[in-house]
Amino acid sequence: MKTTCGKMVPVLAILAALSVAAAAAAVDPPPKPKGQEVHLFEVTVRVPDRGGVDLEEYNYSLLAKVLGSVEAARSAMYDTELGTFSAFLTNNQARRLSKVPGVLKVTRLEDPTPLPETDGHL
Repeated sequence: MKTTCGKMVPVLAILAALSVAAAAAAVDPPPKPKGQEVHLFEVTVRVPDRGGVDLEEYNYSLLAKVLGSVEAARSAMYDTELGTFSAFLTNNQARRLSKVPGVLKVTRLEDPTPLPETDGHL
């Protein structure tokens, strides 16, 4: 009789690692400070002169200086382009971000309104 126990160990180790990674990714971000509403802000940044810089990662790193981590920056980021990005921030976070070197301007945008629910007809 042939056993497959030796072949199962690497598979089980991979499955265990994936479940730990999934559990870590499922952790909710910390709650926003009481009394502070979150709004959409557009941030204009100085584009780095160095070639080979991933501009999206550059934007995340700027925002991470205020939010504490690149993961938090990724979850707050709404859109990113060359020289600008938009993110959901509190007024206090936006004020602190405006003082980060490389950030040229932080402007509050109209908060996006959700599309109305429809029954499939226009």
